[in-house]
Amino acid sequence: MMNELLKMSKGNKKLKNTLIFDLPAGKTCPMANECKSFVVMNANGKTSIKDGENNIFRCFAASQENQYPNVYKARKYNFDLIKNSLISDAFKDNKINTINLINKSIEKHINKNIDKVRIHSSGDFFNGEYLRVWLAVARLNKHLKFYCYSKSLHLFGTNVSIPDNFFLTASMGGKMDRLILARYPQFKRYAIVVNSEDEAIKKGIEHIGRPYEIDKDDSHCFKPDPFALLIHGTQKKGYFKNLK
Repeated sequence: MMNELLKMSKGNKKLKNTLIFDLPAGKTCPMANECKSFVVMNANGKTSIKDGENNIFRCFAASQENQYPNVYKARKYNFDLIKNSLISDAFKDNKINTINLINKSIEKHINKNIDKVRIHSSGDFFNGEYLRVWLAVARLNKHLKFYCYSKSLHLFGTNVSIPDNFFLTASMGGKMDRLILARYPQFKRYAIVVNSEDEAIKKGIEHIGRPYEIDKDDSHCFKPDPFALLIHGTQKKGYFKNLK
């Protein structure tokens, strides 16, 4: 199994110097709520999107997987490899196989210009063991900045030690939103999805007394304050019409 490595991609002009690791949208996001959606593939290789019961807007990553089947397959490959590695580690009561798997995959894909690793532009931490693997990988690579958006806030308990080069942004719209206020300032950096700049201004004034700044290049993931993200990706028919 260790001969196989994870698939990773390099960021575009907006995410310069960034290595990106992804898992399947929705299926690895146990605490997703308002954005819960995921892709299923039938026996003929045809994909379609399924929405969660409380879905308000579709996850852009799920829309991506539905539009590009190879993206779906790559993320599923990563998930299968990670799951199998974690199962192997469980029998040994350690996480060494999975740590090595991720670390060697980073070494394969990295180049001299890469100084950041985005964990999950699609997907999330689906359990505590998996989160602790990534924290261990960050400690082994102090020259890199690791960052993520997550709705699995319950996994970041007070007993979880987060290295200085690991940057978490709490993602609003999940089942654990209450922890953002309950554990302030642990989750003082959070992101909220908005439909427009006007909504970012209005909600920001309501929530924090000033407009939310809109992040367009993940730079706010390294700042201490909450911010907004503009909705993107293919939405359900009539979504934007219903906003009017």
